[in-house]
Amino acid sequence: MAQSEAELILRTLDGFLTGPARIRLLGGAALVLGYGMPRSTEDADLLQDDGELRALMDQAGFSEAVEATNKALEARGLYLTHIWGPEQQILTPRWREDCRPVQALALSRLEVSVLGPLDLIASKLCRADDLDLKDIRYLIRRERLTADQVRAAVKSALVPEIFADVYPSSLQKLETILRTG
Repeated sequence: MAQSEAELILRTLDGFLTGPARIRLLGGAALVLGYGMPRSTEDADLLQDDGELRALMDQAGFSEAVEATNKALEARGLYLTHIWGPEQQILTPRWREDCRPVQALALSRLEVSVLGPLDLIASKLCRADDLDLKDIRYLIRRERLTADQVRAAVKSALVPEIFADVYPSSLQKLETILRTG
């Protein structure tokens, strides 16, 4: 099986790290590596709080490793640039507990987890474009989520002020998916 773009990004990052590091994926890379979604992505988005990010920089040479990774993959159009804080995403209160480890990568320094399916769905509501909606449909089918489970998760989600204006229309799009599949 061919290596995915997301896997290549993480393997490259792993090679440049100077110590052990834990990262958490969201977005397309999380769908590919954590949920087996057959799709391409040109980046790997991370979700780290300030303390986790400081530890990565102090203990694993993370800033330098990201820079070296991006330089090494530039010709392929792949990169790792988006490092979001939890306050910058739509997430449920249980987002940390519901993260899942990604075991199959067998990296030497990097330990990878992905957001749980309900939090990935919630985070996709930040934009809710056509690709996000396709991702949401995939997660609902793959994880056999019920409409009630999804509705309860997004009802409990914390919505950053920056998304307050778009969230109602994103919820309407989600509701259409839940009603029609």
